[in-house]
Amino acid sequence: MKKLLSFAAIIGFAGVASAASLSWTVSNVYMTSDTTTKADGYSAYLFITEQAADYGAKVTTVDDITTLITTGGDLTPYIAAGPQLTAKGAFANAATGYNGNNFGAGDSLTAFAVIFDAASYSEATHYIVTGTKSQSWTSTTGAKSLAFGSMAAQTQTNPSWTAVPEPGTAALALLGIGMLIRRRRA
Repeated sequence: MKKLLSFAAIIGFAGVASAASLSWTVSNVYMTSDTTTKADGYSAYLFITEQAADYGAKVTTVDDITTLITTGGDLTPYIAAGPQLTAKGAFANAATGYNGNNFGAGDSLTAFAVIFDAASYSEATHYIVTGTKSQSWTSTTGAKSLAFGSMAAQTQTNPSWTAVPEPGTAALALLGIGMLIRRRRA
């Protein structure tokens, strides 16, 4: 009986070890303040825009995430993976399942990454959004990758970091609009 249980456990572990998985990478990210130095202490998060099965995370859009960033909203329900800084200027997430689930035949997803100039998005002053990438699985084994590629053109040659507004900016704008409306009524 022990041999039978041991054999079943080995088969189970082998199945998990060879299950279909996903990894993602972003490379050549340079500092916002010094475009000749690769980023260190930054964070990157993966967001899913489409998925063939429900893996437990909220599907979103680039516009929705950038709106949440600029208004100081909570990104947590939408984060599929991250933050992962593996080396200066490079982000990678090792091949894994998604939200504790492994991928299977027929599964697919489309995603994008957002890189922040701080250890977490809540501390960031600038961010940059990658393009979207898609991946699909034809079997229940094998690793797939979302390679967002080099960000050197965006962060070094032609910096396109977007500033995260100060939290008070939106509140001051709303206060100003309220005062204008009140003044017009008076």
